[in-house]
Amino acid sequence: MKRLVQLTRTLLTDWFRNREAVFFALLFPLILLLIFSTVFAGGPTDFEIGVQNNDLEADGTPTELSVELIEALQTVDPLTVDRIERTEDLSTAQNIEERTGQTRVLVIPEGFDERVREESARVRKVVIQDTISRAEADLSTAQQDSIQEGLDELSSAGSGKTSPGAVHVTLLTVPDDEASGAVGSIIDSVIATFNNRAIGIEEPTVALGAEERGQADLGAADYFLPAFIVAMILINGVMTVPSAVANHKRDGTLKRLAATPLRKHEWILANVIQQSILAVGIALVLIGVAWVGFGVTAVPGPLAIGLILLGAIAFTALGMIVGGFIDDPGSAISLGGAIALPLMFISGIFWELDLMPRTLQTVAEFSPVTHFHRSLRELMILDSSEGVWVTAGMLTVLAIVFLAGATMVTNWQEFD
Repeated sequence: MKRLVQLTRTLLTDWFRNREAVFFALLFPLILLLIFSTVFAGGPTDFEIGVQNNDLEADGTPTELSVELIEALQTVDPLTVDRIERTEDLSTAQNIEERTGQTRVLVIPEGFDERVREESARVRKVVIQDTISRAEADLSTAQQDSIQEGLDELSSAGSGKTSPGAVHVTLLTVPDDEASGAVGSIIDSVIATFNNRAIGIEEPTVALGAEERGQADLGAADYFLPAFIVAMILINGVMTVPSAVANHKRDGTLKRLAATPLRKHEWILANVIQQSILAVGIALVLIGVAWVGFGVTAVPGPLAIGLILLGAIAFTALGMIVGGFIDDPGSAISLGGAIALPLMFISGIFWELDLMPRTLQTVAEFSPVTHFHRSLRELMILDSSEGVWVTAGMLTVLAIVFLAGATMVTNWQEFD
């Protein structure tokens, strides 16, 4: 027991002297936490859009309905609307950003007001005719004649200069505008409401109601904190441990340890204890920084601490296996990175799984990091233990398997 404690203390001291280990296991997750929490803490995203109104009266003033559409766009919170002068001819513009300074421009065509009024009259007439046909049996001949006379007057009210069909406003965007889809959806919603009002529908028959269900007052740091705790454990176990083991093999440390009464399982266990202490310690540092810098409210309870320890044991044992095969520290950290980085990217560390292609989402479900991260978020953010025990069982099995593998690949006699 005394040998184990002394070796663990020595490994901890050696870790703090290793600049690469300190950077990747402590500073790297800390930098990511600060960057992501700052970038995504700014509230809802605003989208700038230019609007060019080409529909003017004879005196040069904008038409009534074109003004109503622009005002409707201005009332939508995510949109910041800028006016584009009509003198700018965008019909032949190859690059709207160079011409207008905007990455997206909505063009209202000439004749918009007239076309909307005529089309709304056509739609109203169709609705009335459909209503009459449904109620024809209940109407007298005189009533039907009176209604038909009104429909004829409605038809003659239009100029008839335009052919039936929707009035097209055009959204111009640059090719690399990743937000164009979101902006287009917002504009579609505004136009749908505008269309309903044009035909006399003030209240829709179906309306969407949205409610927030979940823990309130949670910022970006609350959500990224569990992710980067998992990233720290993964990086520390799978990248820095193999490098340290390979370095001890190269400088003869393991050869000297094998010549002492120290047992192989004590060497492996000391590394596991060292990494478990570091995992809890660094997690507390990350939580402290998030608390001071961002007012984080997520705090790990006993179950979360237990899950962190299980993760540290499993991934440290995996790192011991990698280190057991490789003698060069540089190659060891590269191989560890080839394992850790893909696992982080497909496991929802940096973004939600729903944003990934369906194939990668399926692959992610087979990653232990996905379930580790998901369960830690359940415990720390949602104050729930749903799925946690399954994850704990999975990490326990992995820890046992990887520890057995580390014992097999670590040939204590090869240093004789």
